[in-house]
This record gives sequence, structure tokens and C-alpha cells, in this order.
Amino acid sequence: MKDVVVIGAGPAGIHASFLLAQAGLEVALFEAQSRIGEKAICSGVVGDEAFARFDLPTQPILSDIRCIQAISPSGKMLEHRTETPLAQVIDKGEFNRALAQRAAGAGAELRLGCWVSSLDVQKHCVELQYRSSGSGPENIRAQMAIITTGVNGSLNHSLGLAHPRQFLRALQTELTLPPNGHGNATRVFVGQGVAPGAFGWEIPLGANRWRVGLMTDQNPDPYFLKLVRRIAPNTDFSTLRIDRKGIAQAAVGRCVTDRVIAAGEAAGHIKTTTGGGIYYGLLSAELVAHVVIRTFQSMDFSAQSLAEFERYWRSTFGNELMVGYFARQLASHITDRQIDRFFDAANATNLLVRLNGRLKFDWHHRALLATLRSLLTLPGGLGNKC
Repeated sequence: MKDVVVIGAGPAGIHASFLLAQAGLEVALFEAQSRIGEKAICSGVVGDEAFARFDLPTQPILSDIRCIQAISPSGKMLEHRTETPLAQVIDKGEFNRALAQRAAGAGAELRLGCWVSSLDVQKHCVELQYRSSGSGPENIRAQMAIITTGVNGSLNHSLGLAHPRQFLRALQTELTLPPNGHGNATRVFVGQGVAPGAFGWEIPLGANRWRVGLMTDQNPDPYFLKLVRRIAPNTDFSTLRIDRKGIAQAAVGRCVTDRVIAAGEAAGHIKTTTGGGIYYGLLSAELVAHVVIRTFQSMDFSAQSLAEFERYWRSTFGNELMVGYFARQLASHITDRQIDRFFDAANATNLLVRLNGRLKFDWHHRALLATLRSLLTLPGGLGNKC
């Protein structure tokens, strides 16, 4: 009998395992892949604040971001530049492995190549059925379980836990590019003709390497082809490794039941503006660990006891998720012509300078609300007829 089983070795699951093992609990972390970080599909952008807050490993850092340029449908630009880093760009696989090494050092047991097929909540424990390479079904029992399986919602569904309101579809590749005239700026491409419902990106990795990708609420393939050809016209697509991922948006439903908590992306705890899952995943894990440690003090594993997690995450970042979700829904109805007009008005009135005190890399709702007011009131903004 373990104290806690954690299912899914992304950042949220690994960090929760580390914190719980560090607190003296007996933790087993299950991961379907045979190697941590083997298929870690991610833009790899982590806000600078996260490294200090969660004491994150710095070895996987590839480059930093000090300049972000937003590019309108017709090529107009808004630029936000800082002297200190806004964020770090990481190798996500190496990042996950470094977190896992820390968790194992704290005493967490890592079970790799183990796919959990079912989770049964019983009166005095939870029981997992899983398969490992070359073996038949096996079982393990624990006092409670934490689900951190990302967008794979099969366990959530079986227990009636949270499910996404919407999925975005993302594609990404890495390119070697010649000097491009905009230095090491991270570029974000917006517009209905670029990535309907979301945006595209070009992120510097150093040594002339770039991550290029987009997410959208429609079929991403034609938009991705168009964006890559826009950035690198001579690209031979047959040579590219193109990664695909679904991105959950603003989950509906509860995150807890008796003896079980869903956290991180499995609970919809990702930035609804950018689709980034690392920061809120780590924050979600921190809140889970706090609740679980208190639960073991009382030995009350009921849904009512674990519901403290619901209150914590909603008060900590729930507002961020909902404002971001509805802001992105609103943005999906703005025409390319309106976007261009807003870029003109924003540049004419130094909007980014006036928003500077509200611009935080991982906390967006204040800047979003201020931008919405500007969209409605700036000369040439959306409050006027097209």
C-alpha cells in the first residue's frame, strides 16, 4: 500500500511527487513512456518568475526572451522589450528529466513504461490496474491518487471529473534560419488568416535555431504550411519533424472525488491565453501537495476534505483562466481589418507603454481587461464602425 500514486510524469505530476516525497509520504509516479520527457511537445517558454518561485533547474535553458513582437495580418508590429528576461526557453524533455531526478532524490519511486488502464476508488484505498512492457495486467493500491495525465482524459471521464470546454490543435517544428533582421525577438503572429482562434509563434533557441508553430480551433495543417512558408520560404517539408498536440481549454466540472485529485493540464490548469501549461501546472501541483499533506494529517480522504484544492486553485488563478478564455473567444471574432486598425491605434497612443505596469508574463487578466477597454475606446478601435 503506497500513500500516494501519481499518474502522469509531466511537470505537474513530477513536481507534486517531489513535494509529497519531500514531506515524507511514500509516492509512486507512473508514466506510460519508457523515458521521462520522451514526447514532451511544448513551445518550451517558461516565465522567469517560475524559476525563482519553484526553484527550477536551469540546465535545460536554451535561450531567454527579452523582446516580444506581435505581428498583425498586414505585417504591422507591436513590440514589448525589457532589459531583464521575461521568460526562458527550455528543452522540455531535459527539463522534465531534471525535475524527475529531483523527485527521485527526494524518495519518489518512478515507474516508467507503465500505462494505467483503470483507477478504482474503494472504501479504504484506490486500486490502479496498469500494464508495463512485456507483462500482463498488474495492480497497486494506495491511500489516494493524483491524476496528471495531461489531455488524456480517460481516467477523468471514468470518475466523472473535469473535462475541457474546448480543445485547440497545435503544430510545431524546429527550423534553422539565416539572420532575419529582427534579432532574437520572439514573434507572435495573429489574424484570422494566420491562426483562427489563437496565434502562431517564432521562438529563438540560439545558434540560428527557431521553434515555429501555431495553435487554432480549426484544422491547423493549411495554416501551419502557410506560416512556415512565410518565415522560411525554401523549407523542404519532407525533412521536418512536425509535432502535434491538443491543448485543453477552461475545464468544466470538479477536480476531486473521494481519494482522487486531478491537477495540472488534466484539470484544465493551463494558460487559456497562450496554451502554456508549465507555470500553472507547477502551481497546481504546489496546491495539491499542500492539500494532500494536510489530508494525511487528518486521514480524511473524502471528496469534502479534498475540495480544499478546488477552493485554492479557483482563488489563486481561476480568474486568470476564465478571463483569458473569454478574451480569446472574443478575439476569435475580430476581423483582420479590425486587428490592423487596433495595431495602428495602439502604436499611435503608446498603448504598451501605458500597460507596462499590468504586463506580467504569467498573469494576464489585468492587461487583458485594460486592452479590452482600449479596443473599445481608442481612436480607430473596435468601438467604432469599420
